[in-house]
Amino acid sequence: MVRQPTNFVKIYCDLILKKIVSNILSNQNKKTKALNTSMKTAETGQQVRTTRHWRAVGDVEFYYEEIQKGFQQMKELDELTGWSEKLHQDRFKFMRDKYEGILNEYLRGRSQ
Repeated sequence: MVRQPTNFVKIYCDLILKKIVSNILSNQNKKTKALNTSMKTAETGQQVRTTRHWRAVGDVEFYYEEIQKGFQQMKELDELTGWSEKLHQDRFKFMRDKYEGILNEYLRGRSQ
């Protein structure tokens, strides 16, 4: 008898999803901090010339890309497992409880 290989992605998609969205949330927080720094250092012409300002501007762009990558990973996982159709299940309860903003943004982007 030939045994089918275990589909670990389907079995552990809730854990994979939790890791992806926690990374998105972390990157959103870092992006916000970098944006605040870049705005604060852009108040005068003198501060705009500082390394701190340009590092913050670069960080904003970097974290934006990382956030977009995270949403792309959510989409790929959804295509593999259909997790967005299973949000009523207890194992995906964390999406509504802790990551509702990210979930809503994902669902909005998916429907466009």
